[in-house]
Amino acid sequence: MEPRVNKIDLWLLIPILALITFSLGVVYSASSSWSTKMSGDSAMLFRNHLMRAGMGIFLIFLVSRVSYLHLAKYRKYLMGAAILLLLYLLVAGVESTKGAARWIYVGGFSFQPADFVKYALLINIAYLLSKKKDYINNLYYGYLPLLGYVLVVVALIAVQPNFSTASVIFISSLMVFWVGKVKMKYMAITVVSMIPAAILFVLSKPYILNRIFSYQEHTTGGTGSYQLSQAIIGFGNGGFFGVGPGNSNQRELFLPQSYDDFVFSIVGEEYGFWGVTIVILLFAIFVYRGLKLSKSIPDDFGRYLAFGITVIIGMNAIINMMVATGMIPTTGQTLPFISYGGTSIIFNSIAVGILLNISTYRVQPKGALLRESLAAAGSTHE
Repeated sequence: MEPRVNKIDLWLLIPILALITFSLGVVYSASSSWSTKMSGDSAMLFRNHLMRAGMGIFLIFLVSRVSYLHLAKYRKYLMGAAILLLLYLLVAGVESTKGAARWIYVGGFSFQPADFVKYALLINIAYLLSKKKDYINNLYYGYLPLLGYVLVVVALIAVQPNFSTASVIFISSLMVFWVGKVKMKYMAITVVSMIPAAILFVLSKPYILNRIFSYQEHTTGGTGSYQLSQAIIGFGNGGFFGVGPGNSNQRELFLPQSYDDFVFSIVGEEYGFWGVTIVILLFAIFVYRGLKLSKSIPDDFGRYLAFGITVIIGMNAIINMMVATGMIPTTGQTLPFISYGGTSIIFNSIAVGILLNISTYRVQPKGALLRESLAAAGSTHE
């Protein structure tokens, strides 16, 4: 067996640290007017973000030192906690945001269970896929029980209602199934059978229909979604080089949630095409290294976990950018590590810490091992 590298992959770490650092200036600029309007303190939201960003960086390094193999022992507890949190949201009728019961409020802190649940589910299905690999394509003992976990979580999140997160979890789970060599026939049947249910669900939820109709009106030249229109204006204002940090016009009460769901528009306005390109490039490096890592891990659990973490973070980034640029209707998905938000930063940081720990288990390529041996031999003769 080829030897472990036993060092974290810096090309996974550096893009994330760069994104978090970049977020500080963007969130401060995007949130200052809204923060003043809410509290009279222009830096209130920024201080919250700074504290959470610092906690996120701390968690990345802390979790990276804990073997991901321990997760297998606690997967049932994590999954149980995830289901209980979702049931609590459903039954307790806790405070809602825009009609959606997505948050649990404890004292002065808010907690969005979906950010925790998507990773708890991933850990569970990655482990079960690794243990069922010899009979995963046995429909009744392999695939269907695994699919059951996913559908329960997807249903509980969708009824909050949080259709976009439910969709991300469903799609990312199927992608992990694909890497786990589940038959394409089974997954195709699953997708086809879910389409009628998804259509009925969308038709029963006015907030989803409103988003679709607003987007359709926007794309056909009407006024459409106010947020989307203002986001596009922001990109237009930015041009190639941007208007400069802190000089955004759209943040001045024109673009709601400019520090959250539509923060990418502020990046485009203040930093221009080059700023947008750098952000996309940082995410692209992270996704490339994460997918490459998933191919170099000797055990299936680590391989599926690395792939799933990379896909979830990458999908969230792509969806947010597509919304901000008018390519798809609004979804409520944040831009990982850049948008203002507590639980998103915290749990994405924990996930990156897990990914970094997995990277220490990657095997040394034969060519690299030979080069190291030759270099060591050369140094002894000097």
